[in-house]
Amino acid sequence: YAVAFSSGVAAISAVTHLLRAGDHVVCIDDVYSGTQRLLREVCKPAMDIDTTFVDFNQPGALEAAITPRTKMVWCESPTNPTLKLVDMAACASVAAGRGCLFVVDNTFMSPYFQNPLDLGATVVVHSVTKYIGGHSDVVGGVVCTNLSSVEQRVLTLTLT
Repeated sequence: YAVAFSSGVAAISAVTHLLRAGDHVVCIDDVYSGTQRLLREVCKPAMDIDTTFVDFNQPGALEAAITPRTKMVWCESPTNPTLKLVDMAACASVAAGRGCLFVVDNTFMSPYFQNPLDLGATVVVHSVTKYIGGHSDVVGGVVCTNLSSVEQRVLTLTLT
C-alpha cells in the first residue's frame, strides 16, 4: 500500500499521527532535522509524545531505550545528513519483538536500491523531492506499508 502526500514532511507528519498521547518514540540520533523538529517541537508539546534519540549502532542502545510506552522506532539508513548506516533488519527485529511499529525514512536510498519493507519495516516514508523525483524537480511524499490497517489510518489523514 502507498499513500501520497504533498511533501515529504507531510508524509512524516502523517506517520506521527499513528501515535496517541502518552506514547513514546525511539528515534535514531542522526535523523533529518525536519523530523527531529517535528518530534521535539510539535509531537511533544501538542501531542504529549516523548522521543528518545539514540545511536542505533551502539550495542544494546535501541533495546535499552524502549520502554513500555514505546510504540514506534524511527530509523533512517543512510541518515540525513551524515549517511550513517544501520542494520535495519536487526532494528526491525528488536522493534517487532517489543511490539513497536518500525518506521524507516528511506529518502536517501530510493526503493531501487533498498526496500525496508523487505527488511522488516512496518512503515516506509519517502520524500520524493529528493532521489525519486530528481532532487527538487517535484515536491511530494509517500508513506508505504504492507499492513492494510496502517494504510487505512494514514489514508484517513489525507481525507481530513
